[in-house]
Amino acid sequence: MTLRKMSLLDAASLRLEGRDMPMHVAGLMVFEYPKGLNVIQRASFVTELVERWRRETRVFYPWNQMLTRPSRWQLSPATCTVYDLDLEYHLRQWALPEPGGEVELGQMIAWIHGLPMDLRKPLWECHFIEGLADNRFALYVKLHHALVDGVSASRLLVDGLSTTGDEHTPPHWTRYRPENDAEPDSLSMPAFGDIKAALGAALRLRKKDPELTTFASTPASVINGPIGAQRRVATQHFELSRLKAVAKAADATLNDVVMTLAGGALRDYLISMNALPDQSLTAALPVSTRKPGDHRVGNQVSMIFGALGTNVADPHERLAQVKTSTQAAKAFLHSLPENATIPYSLMATGPFMSSVIMGRAGQGRPAFNTVISNVPGQREDRYLDGARLLHVYPVSLIMPGVPLNFTCSSHGEYLNFGIVACRDRVTKVQRIAVGLRHALEALEERP
Repeated sequence: MTLRKMSLLDAASLRLEGRDMPMHVAGLMVFEYPKGLNVIQRASFVTELVERWRRETRVFYPWNQMLTRPSRWQLSPATCTVYDLDLEYHLRQWALPEPGGEVELGQMIAWIHGLPMDLRKPLWECHFIEGLADNRFALYVKLHHALVDGVSASRLLVDGLSTTGDEHTPPHWTRYRPENDAEPDSLSMPAFGDIKAALGAALRLRKKDPELTTFASTPASVINGPIGAQRRVATQHFELSRLKAVAKAADATLNDVVMTLAGGALRDYLISMNALPDQSLTAALPVSTRKPGDHRVGNQVSMIFGALGTNVADPHERLAQVKTSTQAAKAFLHSLPENATIPYSLMATGPFMSSVIMGRAGQGRPAFNTVISNVPGQREDRYLDGARLLHVYPVSLIMPGVPLNFTCSSHGEYLNFGIVACRDRVTKVQRIAVGLRHALEALEERP
């Protein structure tokens, strides 16, 4: 039996698992049925695909990993390799009443996404969903955050598809990965100076700083507070060319534009509730610490924080404020020694994570108002048994005190947003998705 000890970040994701906070992430992939299918072939396409995948017995890393102990309460969690999967459990098939639209798909994904994973089994599930309008079907795959971060999950899902449309696509779990993809992070241990720098940076986040968005910058908001077990999910997508044109005109980055869209959507949402804070809402912004060419699975991520400009009415001034905030945050992170990045992340978020584990999170002022993440994607077409991949929507997780998450990922010509929220705390997540579109249209107008 092969045992793999979890890294500190992977283990932290397991320890945070709770009834109201399942710690899995997911990808929702929407496909267009292959061209030339008749009505009977189209009706049986997904069923035949599922039946073929369930006959496949090969399984490779990380799909073959199971916890040695099915509990989050362990000091040094590890996984072992299994060779026999219960594919009736891991691979499931659903159907929406036709014609299913984006709202109905979001409702189904919200239900599935809110269900915790069985820690006694390998930590993944695949769900095929039929009945979508416009000649489409979907594949929703969720994996526990203790196995993957957003970047490695995206690679697993998209790289597992075919690059041509004229072949059968084997299941994701049969795709072999080199052994070094399974190895934990091999960075050298931080020296005393690195730890000192990390501690100083983490303490700076606790204080007011006119040049930097810190925890002290975050206002109280109606969207923040305790969370329940149920979720809301909405999706949105935009042509990358539109977003890049806005970014170029403002000499900003694509991520700056994404944050400005989220800020505009949240501003409109909170105004409709007569609950807009005077201070700008803030966001935690996960930043990948992977080096070029690093294709290992597992968590390799740090965190910066930025202002969303929700207190600014003019969309172009809002983008300028976001740009200034993110530039300061990046300079702050880059000032740290390389081996201080991971200790800094653990120290900066440690008090918040501890309050989550102890069940006390969400009861006071939030450390940040929301989470916004941009996961790199790829431009080339991908196929599933000849069905072309149209969109990949990331479906992330939420935490007590921070019941709203925006994650986006590019595929082809589009940037795709997945919005996840606590059902009780954020009651109109579809309105926020529409608000993203209105915010982009406002930015495209000349100042």
